[in-house]
Amino acid sequence: MSNSIICSVNNGGNYTWVKTDSGRSESSRPRQKNDCTVRALSIARQISYDDAYDILLKAGRKSGCRFKFSDWINKQSWVKKISFPAIKGQRRMNPATFVQQYPKGVFICKVAKHVFTIKDGVVFDDFEINPDRCICKLTIKHHTLYFLIY
Repeated sequence: MSNSIICSVNNGGNYTWVKTDSGRSESSRPRQKNDCTVRALSIARQISYDDAYDILLKAGRKSGCRFKFSDWINKQSWVKKISFPAIKGQRRMNPATFVQQYPKGVFICKVAKHVFTIKDGVVFDDFEINPDRCICKLTIKHHTLYFLIY
């Protein structure tokens, strides 16, 4: 799996971003699309892309199609969800703020129509996440794996 480390400074946000496909290019499914849930699970659980793919396939994910990841992960015994609800007059939680407030731990984060991983203050994804994108929920693994919904 090849990774590129990039420091992102956009919209006043500042965080480290690692560009990664989570091993997809070396997997038995190198041409997958719409696979952010597979990549996020692979990175967060430290399992191969193929193993993450198979787990989500058994859960009903179809190749190249959107998957209701929130429904699936909320049923997992190793996660706990925390919400970041909108509060009138206040900015929403976003990746740049989140990595400053939660510098340690592993987090699976969900924004509108996308999922990615944050590990120890570093964002892992195959494209850069806007540092101002909103987070609204967080699921926490009992051993420091978290699930955020932006």
